[in-house]
Amino acid sequence: MKTSQVYDRYILKAEKNSTNDYISTDKQRFIELYNEWQTRFLEYIYDLKNEDDFRYIESLLILNHKLQDSKKSKEFYSFELPKNYFDLSSAYALGSKGNCKGKKIDLPIEANNINVNLYLNDENTKPSFEYRESLFTIASGNINVYYTDFGIDSTILSYYRYPKKLRLQDPNNPESDFDDSFDIDFDDKAINRIISATVSGFDLNNNSDRWQLNNNFSKKDL
Repeated sequence: MKTSQVYDRYILKAEKNSTNDYISTDKQRFIELYNEWQTRFLEYIYDLKNEDDFRYIESLLILNHKLQDSKKSKEFYSFELPKNYFDLSSAYALGSKGNCKGKKIDLPIEANNINVNLYLNDENTKPSFEYRESLFTIASGNINVYYTDFGIDSTILSYYRYPKKLRLQDPNNPESDFDDSFDIDFDDKAINRIISATVSGFDLNNNSDRWQLNNNFSKKDL
């Protein structure tokens, strides 16, 4: 579905009989609202982690993306996350020690700055080439994979990306034509929910009581 088609659906929900009988939404404002609410939709479904609803965002799942360029520090190798990275699905690394090259290193533990030293000092959880296991943190736009007496060659991510942003052909003109050069993300059912949520957000911003009805039309609170 193209951006202009989504806008037409939005108008049917947001403005009586597709006219300007109510407060109108120019194209630039629609772009801003829809981009905000499609990201909130992604956040809601991801945090919910409901198997039935997860299918709505499976189109955003990037499988087995290899990160090779790294910076080595005293305790970990740091790999820059992709620019469109939203959140993690799974990860593993490839490591080497001596003549043993490119061995899969499982990453079962995602640590944080508070507890990482506990894992590193525990014999059962610290990085081990023998057991092919390590741990990782995500911080400052990087995934950091910890090591001891072995090297980390690369990290392989499966991750959810941010949805493509809707845009105008001329960003400086709020009534410019839409950029219809790409299909927007999500299927029709998800798009309808996002549109209802977008209308709800528009009404809320304009102090309209109608926002509650449209929020209900989005099926679930976002």
